[in-house]
Amino acid sequence: MTSAVGGIDPHQDTFTLGIVDANGVEIGHETYANTAAGYAAAIDLLDVHGVEQVGVEGSAKWGAHVAIALAAAGFDAREVPASRSAAQRRSRRLGKTDAVDAVASARALLAEPTLGPVQALEVYDPLVAQIEAVLEHRRTLVAARTLMLHHIADQISKLPTEIRDQLTTVGKIESRLRRLEHLDPAACPTPAGSYRLAQLQAFIEQDREARREIRRLERLIDELLDRHGTTLRDEPGIGPIAAATLLCEVGDPTRFDRESKFARWCGTGAVALSSGEGGGQPVKHRLDFRGNRRINSVLHIASVTQARSQPDAAAYLTRKTGEGKTRREARRAHKRHLANRVIRRMWRDEKHRQQARLHVA
Repeated sequence: MTSAVGGIDPHQDTFTLGIVDANGVEIGHETYANTAAGYAAAIDLLDVHGVEQVGVEGSAKWGAHVAIALAAAGFDAREVPASRSAAQRRSRRLGKTDAVDAVASARALLAEPTLGPVQALEVYDPLVAQIEAVLEHRRTLVAARTLMLHHIADQISKLPTEIRDQLTTVGKIESRLRRLEHLDPAACPTPAGSYRLAQLQAFIEQDREARREIRRLERLIDELLDRHGTTLRDEPGIGPIAAATLLCEVGDPTRFDRESKFARWCGTGAVALSSGEGGGQPVKHRLDFRGNRRINSVLHIASVTQARSQPDAAAYLTRKTGEGKTRREARRAHKRHLANRVIRRMWRDEKHRQQARLHVA
């Protein structure tokens, strides 16, 4: 790389642009408003210095809009992980300011120009960005409903004995809640019990409405996945929500050029923890506690599901335990195997989609 490199440290209201030359020497930095006018001014400064590649820290959050503007203007915009820019700061024993962070992002990209593309999904695919919006809406409703059901369970436990004796003590909370629908609050022996029963009855319709809306969003996600053409749902144990989570968290799957990189990113690649092996392969490994935990969870659920319903998966786990692995180690090995299968599917899907776009063009 011979041209200057830019780096951006974004915040809610502003973002700072830092520029370094091909040797990592700072050329300058400027702070702009996180608005369309600020993006235009930053692009002008990048053009003045002949910058072609720009690193953006947090391109899926506060840096999403500036990343979209950079990509639309023809720049090679790359996602700079916070750990990379922090390493640049530490290596020079610098403090932490917006200007230092922006320049550190530029130096991190200069040191590793093959960093993945920005994670703003609108840059990669507007359809995947729409899937993400619907998925986040559903995730919010599920979280709110879960919180409401915990409150309902607590209030049911505090109802008078005469009311609780009419309910079962097992089963789902929503089924116990619905048993209260036809009870008369005035019949409660205590004022507090009467109030709690009336309060719980008001939750019944709220819960029904929440469930209806969640199911509607799930049907919409299924339709959007059909439009996308993903084959992730063909993998046993991966349903519409898991497939949508994979698409939105991964974004452009081609940013992973090897299965091992994807496995390390999602925390399914075991970390070597060995010594004394000399020039041979490490003989001991430990669980990777880092990585994308949502994708790790998706793969874990898929592994458990396949172990119950797929003979091949059950045989794989049996073979691993026969090799001396514990059940947990065998599960981790199966998740690593699933990670390979998932990213290969995503690579194939992306190749087919790109070919389809070429035919349309």
